[in-house]
Amino acid sequence: MLQAYWYMTKMRLLTSLAYRFEVFASVGTNLILMLASVFLWKAAYGGGTQQINALSLQDLTTYTVLSIMLASVFVCGVQDTIYYKIREGQIVTDFYRPIPLLACYLADDLGGMLSAMINKVIPLFIFAALFFGIPWPASISGFLLFIPSCLLSYAILWLLSALIGLIAFWVMELGNMGMVKDSIVRVLSGSIVPLWFFPESVQTLSKFLPFMYTYQTPLGIYIGNIGLQDALAAMGVQFIWIALLFILLAVCWKRTKSKTLIQGG
Repeated sequence: MLQAYWYMTKMRLLTSLAYRFEVFASVGTNLILMLASVFLWKAAYGGGTQQINALSLQDLTTYTVLSIMLASVFVCGVQDTIYYKIREGQIVTDFYRPIPLLACYLADDLGGMLSAMINKVIPLFIFAALFFGIPWPASISGFLLFIPSCLLSYAILWLLSALIGLIAFWVMELGNMGMVKDSIVRVLSGSIVPLWFFPESVQTLSKFLPFMYTYQTPLGIYIGNIGLQDALAAMGVQFIWIALLFILLAVCWKRTKSKTLIQGG
């Protein structure tokens, strides 16, 4: 069973490596975004050494660089995969696979993530190190917690994308729903601007939503703005959101398969 998943992951990895122009275009876009974001923070700080919301310019530079790298590596194409499979009628064939279908889509996205780490993250890291210095973590413990927190963040993002993809079974046409979801995540996750700069009411509301735990939590751990105990508590909340979203996805997937069978595929 694991060999089948690894085969799909490997095939997605090899396929992604073959499209060089797409890789160059993505890296170029992210480099422009990185430059614009970092210089925007430098302008906001006036090039000084003062701190805003207990964050230094170096903290925000590291935060921005890591955020763009994470956005490159967090490949969650499951919502588009489900939508196109339904639109093209291929979802019926996929249902006949001897392994769980959503697990197949996850393996495919993991292959895309591995490809992004090679093609996109490494060039972005080298560029950032040359122009802004190596984005070192605040501490060893912060770095050790950052890695599992990123994995939990990816799980939350993937489950959210899968839930959006399942909507296509009912509406048959997602339209811009996926883009709307991605935009909400980018804003409310602290990916673009950390939520620490938002009004207190928005920060309070964000604690009860899953978005903050996708980007700001691992990045806050990395730069040391989230202490050890708070980091462990935040990772516990990440686990809770994963469990809730997984249960919701399982329930929706069960109803979705029933609906598909009723419609004759």
